[in-house]
Amino acid sequence: MKYLFLIIALLLGVLSVGTYLSFPGIKSDVPVIYWMTDRNAARDMQVEGFHQWLVDNGHVTDQGKPVVELRLDITNDDVAKKIIQAVSGIGSDVMDTGGSHLQLLQTMGVLEDITELAKEQGFDPSQTYKAMLPEITIEGRQFVFPRNIYVMMLWVNKDLFKQYGISPPPSRWTWDEFEAIGKAFVAKANVGRKPGQRVFFVDFLHLTQMPQSMGLSVFNETLTGCDLGDARFARCLERVRQWTYEDHLLPTADDMNAFNAVEGYGGAATQLFHGGNFAMIQSDLSVLTQLRKFEPMNLDVVELPNGGYPTAIMGARSASIYAGSKHKKLAALFLKYLTSERYNMQLVREADALPPDPRYTQTELFKRPPDYPNEWGVHEKFHEVAMTIANGYARSPFVLSSVVQRETSWFSSLYDNGEIAAMEAAMKIAQAVDRRIADNIARDPKRKVEFDRRIAIQKQIDTYMAAGRKLPAAWILNPFYRET
Repeated sequence: MKYLFLIIALLLGVLSVGTYLSFPGIKSDVPVIYWMTDRNAARDMQVEGFHQWLVDNGHVTDQGKPVVELRLDITNDDVAKKIIQAVSGIGSDVMDTGGSHLQLLQTMGVLEDITELAKEQGFDPSQTYKAMLPEITIEGRQFVFPRNIYVMMLWVNKDLFKQYGISPPPSRWTWDEFEAIGKAFVAKANVGRKPGQRVFFVDFLHLTQMPQSMGLSVFNETLTGCDLGDARFARCLERVRQWTYEDHLLPTADDMNAFNAVEGYGGAATQLFHGGNFAMIQSDLSVLTQLRKFEPMNLDVVELPNGGYPTAIMGARSASIYAGSKHKKLAALFLKYLTSERYNMQLVREADALPPDPRYTQTELFKRPPDYPNEWGVHEKFHEVAMTIANGYARSPFVLSSVVQRETSWFSSLYDNGEIAAMEAAMKIAQAVDRRIADNIARDPKRKVEFDRRIAIQKQIDTYMAAGRKLPAAWILNPFYRET
């Protein structure tokens, strides 16, 4: 099987080379760098903006032209393509990455460590939100800078609440308040409705944010073990199942399929939200790029319900530099461009998530876009949450986040299907993740030294906590526990 994989990888590598060589107009009077990113109408404008920014800031040839030409290498967030091109030696100079992809690509050694370069050129972590630190650094070293930033909140269709005589939810609310308002809403909204026409309270809830809102992270303080084998996470599973299968506040997979089967429904959450099938949807600011295509809605946003500790999930779509690039300093100019007024204000105009530099959220254009008065009072709430209660995802250097997501999804589905109890599911998730950590350490003696050092600290932490003693800040390596 491994030989088959190698053969496939080599063939794909050859095809990648062919694709690369087939780019039109490879020749240029200046060096050309490629940006691997998604297919989006805004990308051409951003490339244009980068070239103009180079001229405006003196990065020009003797003829006054930009010192580098940026071209697009379009991908649909396909990490396999990034890996294949990178290991084949033809990775794009700038690659979109973030989240679990960042961790995977950094582990493979295909991302440039930009820590010193970022400080030198002014795109280090101080140029963006404090909560972004775990999203752009790994073990204290920087590998990306955010292109845009997302904070998850609940978008509210205020007119739908008014239609059914239910008061809209408060800006901050608990699980119990969510349940009470949700039950009242679906009871009134679904009188006489047929299957496929049901109105739901919200499209989904985040199984990362929910335990955080009870003070529980995915990993322990030193990121050496999984903390999800906890009664608090079991309660999260129980609540989501109840709200989905008993109270019908959230749709099941069958419910979503029913929407798709009814003529006129596209199934997309934004369409169903605009059509009145969801009172709320969970998304970030960038959902406005879709909602602006429809008739204006009477909108608001509120925090995700909490289990006692208000929190929000925050992440980024980021840009990295390929470790094998021949033009790293020129690629770094693109990351510097991401801090510029030209780039940030383009995001503000398009409402394409939060701009990477929080200063641009203080502009009148961000707060009150003149063409969209129905959005006034909404945009700044995302900034406020980002500055106060938002947290990045907890990631361990000893296991990929994708492994945690896979194990969580698998055992959660077993619980939803009634095959295991909630507490058993929680414990099995933690045990499965811990096994993967142990396997990874056994295969990598170099990592074992650091792992053992952290395990020793974790034992001290456990002793201190059992005695009710305050922990030294230097011991806490998990950003979530450091903030709480």
